[in-house]
Amino acid sequence: MSLFQTRSRKNSAVMGANASSQHNLHHPQPQQHLLSGHPQTLGSSSSLLHSSQDSIDHDPHAQQNQQQQQYQQQQQQQNRPSAAAARPQLFSDFFRRYELMIEFSNLRNPHHCPSGLYVMPATDNMNQWFGTLFIHKGYYRNAVFKFQLLIPPDYPDRRPSVRFLSDMFHPLIDSHGELMLQYQFPQWRPHRDYLFHVLHFVKAVFKKCVLDTFVEKQAVNKEAYRIYRQENKIFAKLAQQRAQLSITENDLYNHYPSNNSIKFAPLSDDEFIDLKQKMMGSAATVGFSASTFKSRPLD
Repeated sequence: MSLFQTRSRKNSAVMGANASSQHNLHHPQPQQHLLSGHPQTLGSSSSLLHSSQDSIDHDPHAQQNQQQQQYQQQQQQQNRPSAAAARPQLFSDFFRRYELMIEFSNLRNPHHCPSGLYVMPATDNMNQWFGTLFIHKGYYRNAVFKFQLLIPPDYPDRRPSVRFLSDMFHPLIDSHGELMLQYQFPQWRPHRDYLFHVLHFVKAVFKKCVLDTFVEKQAVNKEAYRIYRQENKIFAKLAQQRAQLSITENDLYNHYPSNNSIKFAPLSDDEFIDLKQKMMGSAATVGFSASTFKSRPLD
């Protein structure tokens, strides 16, 4: 377990309780009162069993037949498919998608989505989310890093993955831009680990207090780890190069891939003032959301 702990146990417990309630819908408890309310019937049945047992003890053929019937009943119970196996795949996929939509809706909770981080589902795939992270301090200050969150079809049973679309230089990010989530989630726990936990980790890995906790065996970019430990000033320069590259027009306004629902475009001064007034006017509402983010032209 790492030193970084952002998981909200309270929120996880609430969502876990909801998942448990749904589970109970498919596995109701047996109604004990239907039997306990008829003691006389139970007693008469018990006496019948005893009388049958006495006749079996004196008849070896009857005992053999009873053993054969018990064996056949056990075989039938073993071969009987479970409720989960008999459930149609469409039923399972429907509820997985429904739970995913609930998780996305819950990002409106300020304790779920980290500040300075924005996510939107892809235009054609609910299991692919695109995100943008604005970093204001530290080694990567002023950076605008783009990433995508890939959610497997069997989520929440399997861990999602995060891949940065921006050029990165970081001990936990490999040459393909993939963030090693195993550092924070060595074993993914369904209905205890959620996507908002992953988003908090995405933001935290760029903080110095978290960078200091890495050890060499956890780093997938060994060169970045070595420079951070041994030549910290050089690491700071290389991190700033990536941060400045992320806000160039070529990188910031590049709409890649085509199903990315978060877009950046330049604004004129008049458009900027008009948008600023609209944003200030909506500051008192529940939240502000948009699928297109625009910025002023770079100097």
